[in-house]
Amino acid sequence: MYYDGPILALLQDRQGNNIVAFAVSDEVEGFDEPFIAKSTSPKLLSDYLRQRIDLSYLMRERRGGEPYMFDWAKFEDEVQLIPAEAVVENVSELLPSPGFFARNHTEQFKGIKVSSLTSHSYRIDGRWSANDFSRFYAKLDDLYSLFSYLGEVRDASGPLAQNLVEKIAKYPWQRGGSYLGFFKDIAAGAKEDYPLQVSKIKYASPGVIEVKGVYSSLTQIDALIGIFDSKKSDLSTLYRELHGILDRDGVLGTDNKDFSNKATERMAVERSDSLLAGLGVADPEAVKDACQNHFVPYAKIALAIYRRGEDFHRFHAEGRMRLPSEVSSSGR
Repeated sequence: MYYDGPILALLQDRQGNNIVAFAVSDEVEGFDEPFIAKSTSPKLLSDYLRQRIDLSYLMRERRGGEPYMFDWAKFEDEVQLIPAEAVVENVSELLPSPGFFARNHTEQFKGIKVSSLTSHSYRIDGRWSANDFSRFYAKLDDLYSLFSYLGEVRDASGPLAQNLVEKIAKYPWQRGGSYLGFFKDIAAGAKEDYPLQVSKIKYASPGVIEVKGVYSSLTQIDALIGIFDSKKSDLSTLYRELHGILDRDGVLGTDNKDFSNKATERMAVERSDSLLAGLGVADPEAVKDACQNHFVPYAKIALAIYRRGEDFHRFHAEGRMRLPSEVSSSGR
């Protein structure tokens, strides 16, 4: 991290152990550019880079031993570390304050995706029960996780793209338990790189539900609400047609992965493609590939995305939820 000079750096000792070094803001006698350094484990470093812990916790954690100090001004290829307690009396005063996370970095650590989170506020009104709040967040979380996965699958990059095939193949897609398990599974898998956090709930008239997450996934959900506003009738027709094809072929409540004949398969694929494209999924072929060209689960996933989008959209259609863009554009 750089701001008019180095603030935070990652070093390694001769044994390959990770050393996190942080610039000291106070003057330290005998040092031109004092840094405090702490050895850390791969697990703790990974937790920090994935924003599970802040820098203060990383530097204060007892594992890895006591902190050291060095002078950045004398840093060439190597630097001599001096025990911090031999330099200053109160070492804890030099350690970083709580609240500094990896998203504040100006440079990205190679091999680890550090997600920058943005606030997203939904204005709510009318009467909400505890079940409404639970249902709202559950559908938001399902859609957010799914769009996070599909974004990586489309780009063929990242860990989510690599394990979506396994998650789809894991379930028989026979009854509701498969759908619930699948979405719960991808939500758990997406949390490290695409965290979604509820930062505020204010229940009033109007109130607000504020979440923090990755911008691209949240705005794709907002776009989906707009799609349902304008094209719900067309999407509903495609949904019913696709559901009917599965039902007539006898695969709706079974663990069959393939249709009984090619003609039925073609009709199902055509409507699945159209439904996913209509729902704003940029690359239905990526979903198809993740299903390993088994078209029954492909069709069932298309139906599942529609159901969650429709359920989330209902809050908007009822007037009980407004999108962030609608709130900002109204000036209220």
